[in-house]
Amino acid sequence: MKKTITAFSIGVIILLSGCTTQNHEVPKGMSSEWSSGYKLGCDSGLSAGGNPYYSFTKDVKKYLEDPIYKDGWDSGFAKCKGSYDAIGRALR
Repeated sequence: MKKTITAFSIGVIILLSGCTTQNHEVPKGMSSEWSSGYKLGCDSGLSAGGNPYYSFTKDVKKYLEDPIYKDGWDSGFAKCKGSYDAIGRALR
């Protein structure tokens, strides 16, 4: 039984680490403002989903004034939080 739990735990750790780094891949051809927002939104989404290795970060002034940054941030947040939430649901 211990071997099964250990193997399962290792598999979960590998799955979680693979999903969190893959989400940070910014779609090609996006502006630097959008990419910056996406990366911070993704970190924030992972944090909101419960990942202790990321923190919620948002440049509020830029978010309110720059619609491109806002769109990137919102996209990153939604994608990464959704991915992390899906992992949590799969483990229940």
